[in-house]
Amino acid sequence: MRIELQELKKEMIARGVNESIYAIDTLPSYEGFCIYDARSEIEVFYFERGNRFELKSFKDVQEAVTCFKQMVFNEK
Repeated sequence: MRIELQELKKEMIARGVNESIYAIDTLPSYEGFCIYDARSEIEVFYFERGNRFELKSFKDVQEAVTCFKQMVFNEK
């Protein structure tokens, strides 16, 4: 896992975000916000019932992290 995603994971825990509403570098078991390292790019999306919604792809990891945080905290 990229260091930026490890740091994001620590930040989400520190901020008390419910771990059931997001997934970092994996898919959630049912639904939630995701940031996923697809190797050539970082994908940010909402996952529900096996489908990816609002999929955005980034070459820059920090841009992806910023987008992910906006999605999570706007829905919280």
